[in-house]
Amino acid sequence: MPILTVFYAKLLLNLLLTGAIIWVINKPTLFANWQRDKENLALSAGFILFRLLPWIGIFLIIGEDPRGDVPFFFYKAEAAKLGGFVYRDFWSYHAPLFAYIISLPLWLWQNSRAIVLLMVVMETLILWLTYRTYKTEKTNALQLTYLYWLLPAAFMYILVDGQEEVWFWGAALLMWRHTRQHPQNYEVGVGVIFALALLTIKVTFIFLLFPLLIIVKKPVKLLLTMAAIGLPVLAFLYWQIGDLFLMPIQHTEQLMTPNLFSILRPVVEFFITINEKNSPLLNWFGLAFTILIPSYFAYRSRHRPVAETLPALFVATFVCMMIFQASAPGAYLIAFLVTVVFELIDVKNPWHVSALLALSWLTVVQPFVYVYNGQPSYVNFGMLGNPIYILEYTLQLLSVICFFWILRQAYRQVVLPQPISVA
Repeated sequence: MPILTVFYAKLLLNLLLTGAIIWVINKPTLFANWQRDKENLALSAGFILFRLLPWIGIFLIIGEDPRGDVPFFFYKAEAAKLGGFVYRDFWSYHAPLFAYIISLPLWLWQNSRAIVLLMVVMETLILWLTYRTYKTEKTNALQLTYLYWLLPAAFMYILVDGQEEVWFWGAALLMWRHTRQHPQNYEVGVGVIFALALLTIKVTFIFLLFPLLIIVKKPVKLLLTMAAIGLPVLAFLYWQIGDLFLMPIQHTEQLMTPNLFSILRPVVEFFITINEKNSPLLNWFGLAFTILIPSYFAYRSRHRPVAETLPALFVATFVCMMIFQASAPGAYLIAFLVTVVFELIDVKNPWHVSALLALSWLTVVQPFVYVYNGQPSYVNFGMLGNPIYILEYTLQLLSVICFFWILRQAYRQVVLPQPISVA
């Protein structure tokens, strides 16, 4: 199917999903009753309607091929299935175990569509556990679950593009649940989960460690636990492949959109010419803000229990990464979108819902407009004389504004906690 046809189909789906979201928002009593009396039926129906049947329709009936990163996932999953050694025998920008995990469905079906189905299943498990965690506190947890399912960004990036970043929240959710179950001695459990996440997902998950070390009671104990797991693995990798295990870091050299640099680039280029050779300098600046801002939030909330602040700190960390890292793509929204819905959104507040929908639409539309028009780099303001460039630049600008809004919401939840409406 031509890419322009796919884009128009996405726009139509976005409209239908938005209409369904409006219906969900206006039925709080219905969902509260379902949560109380029919939660298993409602959750099963939601999964079938909004994930399983669309997957069947897109990939089995229409016969579309997976897009986004899935072809690259399939390449390394095939190599891993054949016994290849990660980084040495095949390229990977993920943690060492990731390729072997996504190769598992290929033993049942040698097709890239199986990887998308794996991503759908993983997202569903994470969403289900999120619902189970929040439902004791929120009578509208089921409504929020449906809201997330229907968000265009979640629908497109998981179901069509097979993005894996929601696994970040899966790991943070396990850590959060552990701190809730063990409010006094949680460092060892959190350290084990954190180390395993670094070995299975992406190295960028390490950003969460810095604010986490500020809010835990025994940070040294946490670090020693992580070291006990991570250092032997690093030693083994170095013994086998030398420094090739640093391959995931190379991914940060690519300049992507939308982020603060991509919209400020016309100003930055007045002082220094930026390209992929000196882009690491930008990422060092971005790294500083990505670490310092969530760490400041954590410092301001250090007197509060970890279980009260960890979800919003997680959001703050990765939305900062999207704002300040010049190599961060819009797909990273999936890392914390579930958390935003359950932790930061008041569904009774029209501005909250509008901002969430706007961000979701922008995250679907902006990447297409950007790629379809040749991935322009706005090195000077003269380029904005082109109406198409003005449109794409505006989409980037609005996206970054939405990111800052999420950061503000996370700050309020961590430092100035506000009650969220639950009915």
